Amino acid sequence: RRYGYNKNRNKKYSNYSGGRTSYKGVGNTKYWTAGFSLNAMNYFGDLAPTPKKLSTDLSFTRAGFGITGSRMIYPGIFLRLGYNFGSIKGDDFSAADASSDDASTRGRYLRNLHFKNNIHELSLGFEADLIPNNGGARGRFPINPYMFVGVAVFSHAPKAKAPATDQAGNALEQAGEWVDLRSLGTEGQQLDTLGLKPYSKFNLAIPIGAGVKVRLPGNFDLNFEVGLRKLFTDYIDDVSNAYVDFDLFTDPLARAMSERGAEATSASTGQDRGLNLTNGGGDIAITGPYTHGSGYGPGVENSRGGSSDKDMYLVTQLRIVYIFDQKGVTRGKFR
Repeated sequence: RRYGYNKNRNKKYSNYSGGRTSYKGVGNTKYWTAGFSLNAMNYFGDLAPTPKKLSTDLSFTRAGFGITGSRMIYPGIFLRLGYNFGSIKGDDFSAADASSDDASTRGRYLRNLHFKNNIHELSLGFEADLIPNNGGARGRFPINPYMFVGVAVFSHAPKAKAPATDQAGNALEQAGEWVDLRSLGTEGQQLDTLGLKPYSKFNLAIPIGAGVKVRLPGNFDLNFEVGLRKLFTDYIDDVSNAYVDFDLFTDPLARAMSERGAEATSASTGQDRGLNLTNGGGDIAITGPYTHGSGYGPGVENSRGGSSDKDMYLVTQLRIVYIFDQKGVTRGKFR
């Protein structure tokens, strides 16, 4: 019996091909992480410098923050939950070129719209390391690129600074204040005659992007990540469709915020726009009792924005991550 036992045991040893089987400290492949990040958001939409889809004004980049938590569910694959806060901004006066030969780019300057918007985003998705790690938390590579994709819900509320007067020259009580644009319905969403519904404060997004993980001493990683948010709304800048006939507005503030082309100065900066605003000609056309801009698109009558392309925003993050590797290295007892 003893001969048969030793024979079977030696056979198992001879067939052993290597690898860790029960080295818990290194083999803990299903671990948790928590991270805190500094964020920067950039906006792509109707108030970008040019009509190109990925056009943005980097001078409007603002800082934010984020919190993430993840669980490795398979070697190199993480399920990740995250919250991000940041702000985006757009301004035709600062971003567009008044002297451009491109009709759409110059039209954006003539339009003279602007906004700012605070974004609160909650996301859930998958993160995949490009170099799979079978060694667990302590077997992390020094540098490892990764990709991620998921689904997110975000809240937003675009605002703009009110002018001193409306188009008829009447003083506005809210002059100089940042007012909520969604509640005003600047494209007629609050008017029963047009049958348009106000856009939602909450919307869905598809986050997709890539990053790189750098292993730090101890249980820390440093991640750099860039992610684009594909949106299902065109209203994070409050601009999408056509101008509304001024006579339909019953709220003077809504009328004033719907069209800013005839203002002599930029509402956000107070600088002179350098345009010819004389009645009957010049840079801005005259329609009815109020001055009205000619839109921004080349040959597009009454166009305030372009609804064919949805808005997007980009999130750039620098994240410090802590690895919760609670299983210690097991060592053989000394006898």
